[in-house]
Amino acid sequence: MTRVAFVHTGSFFHLADLRDPAIRAMDITDVYAPDLEPGGLDGFDAVYVAARLHPGVLSRIAPILVEFLSTDGARMYVDGENSVGEWLPGTEETLRGTNFWAWRIGEDVGRRSVNQDHFFWQFLRDDAVHWHYHGVLSHPDSAVPLVRLEESTDPVVIDGPDDPWGTPYRAIPGHANTLMYYDAGTFPAEVVVSTMDASYHHGAGFMPGASQLVYRMLYWLRGATE
Repeated sequence: MTRVAFVHTGSFFHLADLRDPAIRAMDITDVYAPDLEPGGLDGFDAVYVAARLHPGVLSRIAPILVEFLSTDGARMYVDGENSVGEWLPGTEETLRGTNFWAWRIGEDVGRRSVNQDHFFWQFLRDDAVHWHYHGVLSHPDSAVPLVRLEESTDPVVIDGPDDPWGTPYRAIPGHANTLMYYDAGTFPAEVVVSTMDASYHHGAGFMPGASQLVYRMLYWLRGATE
């Protein structure tokens, strides 16, 4: 049986994820990150790095996560709001604002599914990745973008609009503007990285697309090939 670690820091939404009967049925292993020590992921086949880990804990366990990526044939999904630009080799992250309800009110924020002929799209659907995001990524050349922001030629859009906290949320001109990518070339392990914080929204009980993404990533991590 494939062993999948759900690495978390015990926030209410992490615990709600682990109580979800659908996730429990997948036999996911609860790994409390504050207790994680070097070698603590040995024997696992895959790791789900839950969204919004405590920054202090994340900075301590980041070398353990990166070391896991040296495991040939392993899989990892890094959920959003985890400052990947600070610890994941080859990836940079630029924070963007958040339009929480664009998916409901029909605003086109420029989000696009891309490279849909890539095999990983058999694990995804548009409704699983088109709800919101918290940053844009640049990444290694071996990575394949799956979702990105499309640049606008409208000067009004380039300079804004902003989210309620005053941060622009549209694409950055000249940037890769990747929101989610798959990479099987940088490490011996496969890794998928996203700026969408799916396990937060699933555990918090809103954003149906987020729940779709959690389930689909766990399905892949458990060894699905189609």
